[in-house]
Amino acid sequence: MNKKSLIVGASGLVGGEILNLLSHEGNDVTIISRRLLKLNLPNVKESIVDFNEIENEINFPAVDHVYIALGKRLDTSELIYIKKPNRDSFIKVDHDYVIAVAKKAFSMGARSISIVSAVGVDKNSMNLYLQIKGKVEEEIKSIGYDNVVIAQPGHLLGERPDDRFRIEIPVIEFFTKILEPLMLGPLQNFRNISAKQVAKGMVTSMQDGSVGVTTLQYKDFIES
Repeated sequence: MNKKSLIVGASGLVGGEILNLLSHEGNDVTIISRRLLKLNLPNVKESIVDFNEIENEINFPAVDHVYIALGKRLDTSELIYIKKPNRDSFIKVDHDYVIAVAKKAFSMGARSISIVSAVGVDKNSMNLYLQIKGKVEEEIKSIGYDNVVIAQPGHLLGERPDDRFRIEIPVIEFFTKILEPLMLGPLQNFRNISAKQVAKGMVTSMQDGSVGVTTLQYKDFIES
């Protein structure tokens, strides 16, 4: 039987790749977002929602799988330090919206969920970005899903939709590529990875019928 999937964050780098994979496989897919993406893909439905009122959303779809690739767009420097005026909006998107969607989908019958997190997350970290991602992981695990897939990629490679050009991105990618041969053992998890490989790893893990929590890192993406 064809499983129904929900994607949140389909306009982003990994979310867009998940959408491409699922739509080409012929899956029934629903996208929820704050604006229409105006896609012309078979078996794909779009729905506009107010993420601030997601728990009261009467048109929230009943699905089997949930993919959450939602996150506030940050400057590279904000991965290290987010200024105080920007912290509330970051937490609202990367924590509050993610958890609200996960809980709502579970209440509507979903039992498998996959989220995009980040390498090095730690709920006790002094780094706000890593701290919030770590808290989200812990809260997702406690909701009650049968199958939880957590993707922890390093720097993502790919064309970022609707994103402005930032000179530091190709510079970072160039130097990290040079350093890759030295990034061995646990450090390999910090290597650059393509968004396509991350999406493929998430979809494969969601569809293999596993039960429990699966954490995907660099080697898992490469081998998927």
